[in-house]
Amino acid sequence: MKLFIAEKPSLGKAIAQYLPGPHKTGNGCIECDGGNQIVTWAFGHVFEQVEPDYYTPDDVPVTLKGKKKWRWDELPILPGTPPAGEWKLAPKDDARAQIKVIRDLLKKAAACKAGSVVNAGDPDREGQLLVDEILDECHWKGPTQRIWLAALDEQSVKKALANLKDNRDYQNLKLSAQARSRADWMMGMNLTRAFTLANKGSGVVSVGRVQTPTLRLIADRDHAIEHFKPKDFFVPRIQCAKGTAAQGTAAAFWSAWQVREIDGLDGDNQLVDKAVAEKLAAKAKASGKAVVAEYTSKEQQQAAPLGFSLAELQKTCSAKFGMSAKQTLDAAQALYEDHKCATYPRSDCRYLPEEQFGEAGRVLSGLAKLGYADLVTGPAGGIGADPGKKSGIWNTAKVTAHHAIIPTGSMTGQLSGDLKKVFDLIVKQYVAQFYPPYVYKATKIVLDCSSEKWVASGQVPVSAGWKAVFGGLAAGKLSETEDDSEEAPLSLPVLAKGEVLAVTAADVQAKQTKPPARFTDGTLIEAMSNIHKFVEDPEAKKKLKETSGIGTEATRAAILETLLKRGFIERKGKQVISTQAGRAVIKALPDVLTNPATTAQWEDVLAGIADGKVPAEKFEAAQRDFVTKLVCVAQTANIQVGEARPAGSGGSGKAAGKPKKAGPVCGACGKTNTVVLQTKAGKDWLKCESCGAAFWPSKDGKSCGTQWEKR
Repeated sequence: MKLFIAEKPSLGKAIAQYLPGPHKTGNGCIECDGGNQIVTWAFGHVFEQVEPDYYTPDDVPVTLKGKKKWRWDELPILPGTPPAGEWKLAPKDDARAQIKVIRDLLKKAAACKAGSVVNAGDPDREGQLLVDEILDECHWKGPTQRIWLAALDEQSVKKALANLKDNRDYQNLKLSAQARSRADWMMGMNLTRAFTLANKGSGVVSVGRVQTPTLRLIADRDHAIEHFKPKDFFVPRIQCAKGTAAQGTAAAFWSAWQVREIDGLDGDNQLVDKAVAEKLAAKAKASGKAVVAEYTSKEQQQAAPLGFSLAELQKTCSAKFGMSAKQTLDAAQALYEDHKCATYPRSDCRYLPEEQFGEAGRVLSGLAKLGYADLVTGPAGGIGADPGKKSGIWNTAKVTAHHAIIPTGSMTGQLSGDLKKVFDLIVKQYVAQFYPPYVYKATKIVLDCSSEKWVASGQVPVSAGWKAVFGGLAAGKLSETEDDSEEAPLSLPVLAKGEVLAVTAADVQAKQTKPPARFTDGTLIEAMSNIHKFVEDPEAKKKLKETSGIGTEATRAAILETLLKRGFIERKGKQVISTQAGRAVIKALPDVLTNPATTAQWEDVLAGIADGKVPAEKFEAAQRDFVTKLVCVAQTANIQVGEARPAGSGGSGKAAGKPKKAGPVCGACGKTNTVVLQTKAGKDWLKCESCGAAFWPSKDGKSCGTQWEKR
């Protein structure tokens, strides 16, 4: 008997579909091949870390809700070492029935002479861990294989079933996920308690290994914007044309002054002295002529963009459609899991293995049948997708645990709404790989005029190539000093070195520095992936550039949602902004805890565990030391952080004000009166000082109304 344990029901059913019949649906499983092969499933993680109360002494006083009180005496709580004892998992309440189904099936497999198990978790660290946890908790000792499913279309599933591996080959993935889980628990449980105690009853200070540095990114960006002081700077320009001024301005074009060491420059090499700028322009105009010092014009090619990683897909969907990171992940997951038209979505890679190149023809043919024939065949009379063209996306050496997100060439059901939008992007990104490069003519002109150099650059499209897949040509950069200028032509005239041009006009463009943009879901995900860009220290920046950033493709969207639920950030349109409560938390916590560089380095170590390069025990020991030191820091900290309200609870998650007066008896414990607090928006709410329950007041204010969800 062979027992497949899938991560979730949909994955189990996808596997069972391609196992030999007859098929019989049972209680939490599907029997195949006359019972010789059985598929069952979990619901994600069915076991979870136990609460800290499990590890602390029985004589710790309890609250009215029966939970042990938070005290300095028990901190830090460090499972895996005395006095806490070994790490302990417990079944999730809503998964107990399915755990029993799996446990009974494992006993049945153990009773068979040739009984074996196949780990059918998602193809990532967490997928490996959650099935292995089940096997460990159920004391399975028999042979175990691993199925690695990057896609759920028929061909991919059948290929994976024929290529099962020994589950032991993937144990480093399990150890990495386990180390991550334990580190998150130690930091979250201990430091939330420690800094909440340091806050002396003013509110919970929630701390998380990835959550906290992500909040710091947002808070720092908001601070930079709100304290930004715009600065004026000036760009002298001249307009030149062939011939003399009397011959008119045929083929006229603008050139910008090339910055050199001169009075009036600031530290950013911007000309901030308007008088100097006007003098440069006037002197050039008075000279009446400019000589071509340098002229280059040549055709250049631009290859199609690489395939989508999840971060790149989230960034694109945020910019194009205003979708949140979670909405994009949910859509991509549905395309993979429900419609089987796209590959595994939680990928950090933009490349494809070279051995898959032979499947390109089949995938393109399948896409043509799914309504993308115009993209595959190309515009009338134009060049379409060539399945024999091998772009730079095919590079096995650069493929990580998962390849880029691509279409499978088949589909179950119909798509609409966000699913259709996201799938269209994935299809176009893939089809573009088989189109010719975009070809353009790039021209650069350097002029000598009045002892200064002036520069113009532009480009002219020659052949759309892959850009035809995305609807046409995008305008190129018009000038070295301008992003967009009415006067600057895209096409520059053909000139020769030494040629004399007439200076027909000169002016000074007044510009102003701009603050950084607010984060959106997409740009925040990109920032988390490229954390080195937000570090000033050169050595740290160099080291962090080699890491995968903070969080993972699988967790970044969830981190944003957690910050929203805790009232630390809010969304305003596409923008993601820190609340006063979120900023207060960052201000209160030590830099080593909020600094994204710290977590990025840990993520790199976790990747090293997954690759078998770093012992998990070494990482866990370092985390225990880190937590212990920060608990000591918290004991001497003097912080004040108000309560935060979850976004969507009637305000924007602002920090609460001071108590106003006594309120009605608590609607949860019924033992003590609440106190009336007020949000920054001026709205009253109630908090029980004994059990911590929070409520909106009733309409008459005489009793507790709607209770807030427990955070």
